[in-house]
Amino acid sequence: MSLKVLNAKQVEFYHEQGYLLAKGVVPKEALDLAQTVLERWVDETIQSWVDSGLLDDPMREVDFGHRLAQVWEAAGHPHYIRSPRRDLISPELFDFIRHPAILNVAQDLLGTPEILAHGIFNARPKLPDQKWTDTPWHQDAQYYRDAELVHVLTIWIPLQAVTENNSCLQVAPGYHQGQLYEGYNDAETGFLGLSKEDRAALKGLPISMERGDALCFTQLTPHGALPNHSDAVRWSMDMRYEATPTATESGKKQGFVARSEENPDSVTSYEEWLTKWEQIPAGSY
Repeated sequence: MSLKVLNAKQVEFYHEQGYLLAKGVVPKEALDLAQTVLERWVDETIQSWVDSGLLDDPMREVDFGHRLAQVWEAAGHPHYIRSPRRDLISPELFDFIRHPAILNVAQDLLGTPEILAHGIFNARPKLPDQKWTDTPWHQDAQYYRDAELVHVLTIWIPLQAVTENNSCLQVAPGYHQGQLYEGYNDAETGFLGLSKEDRAALKGLPISMERGDALCFTQLTPHGALPNHSDAVRWSMDMRYEATPTATESGKKQGFVARSEENPDSVTSYEEWLTKWEQIPAGSY
């Protein structure tokens, strides 16, 4: 059963400013699900480096926050998937994306219990001082342009506290009421983003967060990640949600019905969701 977790002022702020920092809404059990998924991916990634002869010691004794960074250094900076998606598909990921506490936030901001979990989600293993994983100023709808006129909610969840030192996000409040900009490939990172001219017009607001917080924003809200100058990996997950009756084709393609009060039988099972990934090869973004 859904539970209202945001008050009217928070919902109003979100719609007026295009973002909301929802403090303490993600319980430990949900964060643990995400960490289980990501630890498995780290194990597989590091084992591939060991199998390739890049190093002998997989450093299993190093904590989750530092292990990938330390092994990556020891292995000589090998290539890795900077935004894994297909390789994370698992029951734990499914349960994280549809965790009731996260869906409650989505329901409050979407204004409906008929919720589709969008098929585009991201994990961000952001290593220290690595420009390649810096996400430049962009709007999420630049990646799925059929959402220009349809509200798609992004919920960004860090797995540790984030500040301006270890790559918190910055947002541009109020700009979601404007246009969907053309997408430009960022020369330094290869990510899709805003042009230099459009970026120059923005005034970024860094959002520091604690573990358990969620940053919510619309598909048109400009945002980007600051560099990670710490000695640890900055781990985060970001998911998207939209109202099922008006769901976009891009959202439905790999997405699933996560909640429905009108038709509970329409809620997607893990087995049904898994069939949408069977033809997508491992290693795909």
